[in-house]
Amino acid sequence: MMKQFSVMSAAATAALMIPQAALSQTEVEVPPDGLRVRPTVRLLYDSNILRQNDDLVAGEQDDLRITPSVDVTYRRQFGLHRLTVIGSAGYDFHQRFEFLDRERISLQADADLSVSGYCHVQPRARLNFAQSNLSDQGVVVGNTQRTQDYRVAVDCEKPYGFFPVAAVGYLNTSNSASSRRIFDIDTSTAMAGIGYSKASLGEIRATFQYERFRRPNADGAIPGLRDGAENYRAGILFRRAVAPRLSWQLGANYFKTKPRAPGIADFSGLGVEAQAVYTPSNRLSVLLDVDRSSRNQSNTGATYIVQTDFTLRGNLKLGARSGLSAGGSYSRRSFKGELQLDTPLLRRSDRTRAVFAGYRYQLRSRLNAGAEIRHEWRTTAVDQFRYKSTSGLLFVGLDL
Repeated sequence: MMKQFSVMSAAATAALMIPQAALSQTEVEVPPDGLRVRPTVRLLYDSNILRQNDDLVAGEQDDLRITPSVDVTYRRQFGLHRLTVIGSAGYDFHQRFEFLDRERISLQADADLSVSGYCHVQPRARLNFAQSNLSDQGVVVGNTQRTQDYRVAVDCEKPYGFFPVAAVGYLNTSNSASSRRIFDIDTSTAMAGIGYSKASLGEIRATFQYERFRRPNADGAIPGLRDGAENYRAGILFRRAVAPRLSWQLGANYFKTKPRAPGIADFSGLGVEAQAVYTPSNRLSVLLDVDRSSRNQSNTGATYIVQTDFTLRGNLKLGARSGLSAGGSYSRRSFKGELQLDTPLLRRSDRTRAVFAGYRYQLRSRLNAGAEIRHEWRTTAVDQFRYKSTSGLLFVGLDL
């Protein structure tokens, strides 16, 4: 049950991280074993595609985007080893703002390799190429944000007793537009810890994690600047599965962020990570995800961000061919060490809220279609970064 919970949580997290991604593009059903190729066409209408404040910007802000793509899912069990790949490759065509036309590519590959006894090595690679989130740009430009995320975890979880855990990772975010390359970011991560498992109790892990943020192209932009930070985190994570219907994990940690640049204050505080998956029936499931942490983020100009996220989502299977999903999210960001690289305005903090709903229907044995709607709005003290947007998506996919 814990393995299933981990996969669902990772999928939800990935969906939140991909910039301007449609829900159907990130939530893909993985077949039990085998390959599925699905040519798909997505039609998106957005009332404010540029994420601008209507009170400050005159003229039409809405746009229609067509994205033909090929979605691929693959899963294979090789003895005790497993490989899962989820990917999509397409191109965005905009009716009004053609300077936003560009590739939209996502790929995530996960493996679970049994090496000895209870020990597993779990490598992961994630790639995402898409138009960067325009809500975070002081100057709106067409720009492909390229994310490469690599991670290897070692887990020797046992049904009873103590066991070690460790992980290393590297994440790089780069930008295609010359004016945005100053926001490129590298992040290196290392984690080590010890866990304890007992069937009647669940699982508890104590871990220590080190992260290093660097923005390699920013140092030359401002004389004397040494941008970047070190982030230290020590915490405890508790996991438990209650029968087959409820899985949850709750973690608390203490983190401290130390910027490299003089004059930018350190920050320390309490971090939280909590997820729960509740399945009261075969037709209904509910996912709750809560996170508070210190992190870096491309395209904002802040040395680091303290961010709190809440997401609640429900999925209801209406019948053999149809399904409904709905939910909402809330995100609060506090910007630390704002370098004002592309705007003289200090954001300090913002809040972004969203509600969404979707419907899917299997027209034929190989033909799937659906519709989704989303309303999103941001509040902040800086007028330029305040906006609201309503979008609707239609998609049709054919299984080959």
